Amino acid sequence: MRVRALPPTRLARAALVAAWACAAWLGARVCVAAPCPVELRGAPSEPWLRAGRAIEALTNTDPSDCARIEIELERSTDTARLIFVTRDGRRAERRLAHPDEVVPTVAALGVRGVNGSSTPALEDGPAAPARAADAVSPLDSPPSNPAAAAGEARALFALLGGTRAGAGGFVSPVLGGAAAIALERWELGVSLALELQYFNLHPSEWDASSAASVGVTVGRREPIADVELLFGVRSALAAINDESRKGSGERGRAELRLGAYLGGVWPRQWSSRFRADLALDVVPHETLGAIGTPVTPWLAVSALMGVELGGP
Repeated sequence: MRVRALPPTRLARAALVAAWACAAWLGARVCVAAPCPVELRGAPSEPWLRAGRAIEALTNTDPSDCARIEIELERSTDTARLIFVTRDGRRAERRLAHPDEVVPTVAALGVRGVNGSSTPALEDGPAAPARAADAVSPLDSPPSNPAAAAGEARALFALLGGTRAGAGGFVSPVLGGAAAIALERWELGVSLALELQYFNLHPSEWDASSAASVGVTVGRREPIADVELLFGVRSALAAINDESRKGSGERGRAELRLGAYLGGVWPRQWSSRFRADLALDVVPHETLGAIGTPVTPWLAVSALMGVELGGP
């Protein structure tokens, strides 16, 4: 079967018919979406670069009213300012605390840009070069993703295990957990730790003991590349099971602990992250057993590792 090429006149008519059909099918939408350039300024980390590539793919495949997108990274923090410019000259700005906020924010702005009913034109019209660079048009409204709202509190949970060791040669395995509320970069949390069995590395008359502690932490979370650095202060009240008192029928003891902690979570943009904590605490009073010897360290270091859930 031979296929004949269409004459130039018929070929032009066929192209016009195809273009008319495309316009009739899409209505107000364009047949081929023009690329929407994305510019990252500053020193973007790998998560921000991935977010930039993701919104390039989003705006190039889905028709939108986007003319260009600019993302300015701040030097002192890992936050950014997103500038979304429509094809008729309107602008919207967003402050982004995390790369995961880029795609939902651009998607929300892009939809509003296509639907002109929700975005009235600026008073000065589309060609208003005299408008200040930082002005925000009626296009600027809160993002549809609630998790991207600035200042929203996050609930965080952690399961940890490790060792507590300190003065006097005392060492104990530890199982712990923590819960915290993070508001922007501040966090307030509570912790629970079970010190399963203290062992004395030095020969003594001491008998075995264990402890359970409940504490309060106040600290900060600072993003550094793909890691979130944790640091702050903490206090705890520990109930001690003193085995040296089991013959007397009195085994309960308590001690107050004051200290500080340093830790990190990675990768910070995931909802389930690896976490490591290092804590130093001191007991401001002396805790002695029935035979007058210490039963826990008065100065101790705890090293814990595990997982953190929630956020980011």
